[in-house]
Amino acid sequence: MGHKPPHGPARPRGGLAGTKHAPPRPVFCLLALVLSSAPVTLDLSVAPDEAALVNLLWEHAPELQLARTRVAAARADAQRAHFLPNPTLDLSANTLPIGASNPTDLRDPWANTPNYAVGVSELIELGKRGPRQEATQQAVVATLYDARAQLTERYHDLEEAIGEVAASVRRVAQLTELVGDARRLSEVQRARADKGDTALLDADRAKLEEQKLRASLREQQARLLANLRTCSQVAGLPCEPFANVEATSAWLSKLRGEYPMDAVEQRSDVLSLAAAAQSARASETLARNHAIPDPTLRVGYVRDQFVVSGNQQNSLFVGLSVPLPLFDHGQADAAAAAVAAEAATRARAELVQIGRDAAARFGAEAASLAERRAQLTDETLPLARSVVTRLDSAVQRGGAEIQDLLLARRTLGELLLESADVDLTAFHLDVERSRTVGRLPVTPPALVLE
Repeated sequence: MGHKPPHGPARPRGGLAGTKHAPPRPVFCLLALVLSSAPVTLDLSVAPDEAALVNLLWEHAPELQLARTRVAAARADAQRAHFLPNPTLDLSANTLPIGASNPTDLRDPWANTPNYAVGVSELIELGKRGPRQEATQQAVVATLYDARAQLTERYHDLEEAIGEVAASVRRVAQLTELVGDARRLSEVQRARADKGDTALLDADRAKLEEQKLRASLREQQARLLANLRTCSQVAGLPCEPFANVEATSAWLSKLRGEYPMDAVEQRSDVLSLAAAAQSARASETLARNHAIPDPTLRVGYVRDQFVVSGNQQNSLFVGLSVPLPLFDHGQADAAAAAVAAEAATRARAELVQIGRDAAARFGAEAASLAERRAQLTDETLPLARSVVTRLDSAVQRGGAEIQDLLLARRTLGELLLESADVDLTAFHLDVERSRTVGRLPVTPPALVLE
């Protein structure tokens, strides 16, 4: 498949990780990602910095780019709510004559008869600006928290995708080691069979076991490529595998610490619903205030040419028009806003309760996994390795049956894969706990509340 072994030396790619001898700081990593003219990759050869991962997602994840548009639109609406209504300029030419002029002795009726007016009209809102500004400002808050919640979900998706890559790298490394041992055993058994020191059937069994392990290795290599593809899709840029097993262990075993009891209530999606409820209540107030008529004030100047009749040549006018909200006074909009506020409040309460229930169950599940992992790491795996080592030595001396060694090696391989699965399960559980409380290591500047 042309896949480079994940445990080999890694080339610097300009991703989050630097060179082997001088790892860059997270800020430099982020600048390299954003500003470098070379193809940008997410290099996992060194466990990536969490804050840099968040900023990377905000810059590169395709679906998060739409969040930028929604945030900008919400902020524009909030800014617009502070503007006064635009005035209206009125221009008119009046009393234009039709037919014979009166009086008949005027030589130029078009110069003397009409009058011209210019005026400005301004809508005066009553009880509207405050609620509208509150509604749009809370809508900005809700939109920002929505974007944070979407970024948080994507961040945890990326964490889990990287965890899958780490587990695959570990499985490939472990199977590569087992394949090497099986190849050496197969060569030894073939040489002994050629000399007549062992049965040809034993050599064939060793060769068959080697081929079986190679098939498992190829399957895990394909799985690694699939996990790298998933990682690339989540991150929005190509992912490079971990350089060695030690780097995978650093990623899978990282701890996020404890969370306060009220962490669920501070989750971005929960805070977004709270802001959406406040925005809806302000919109309800705005809708109800439509029952207050908004007058329009008009002020203007009139130039009258028909002064021969005694008209005033220059004059001002002031007018006031008031709408009559007899039929539509905002009752429909108010009812819709009330339903929206109630729905957001109810959804927030349900999310908080679901999050608290989920958080309460993580402890028991984590304790069970920790016990299982400790037994595998401290007892089962060391024993299996010891049995394989002793049987391998005995078989080469002719003091044990090869079937016993093959069975023990197969058991060791299964235990190694199980150990990787247990570590991955524990990692997923920790990520899910972090997702439940909405943990985000850092907030990008574009999503900071002003």
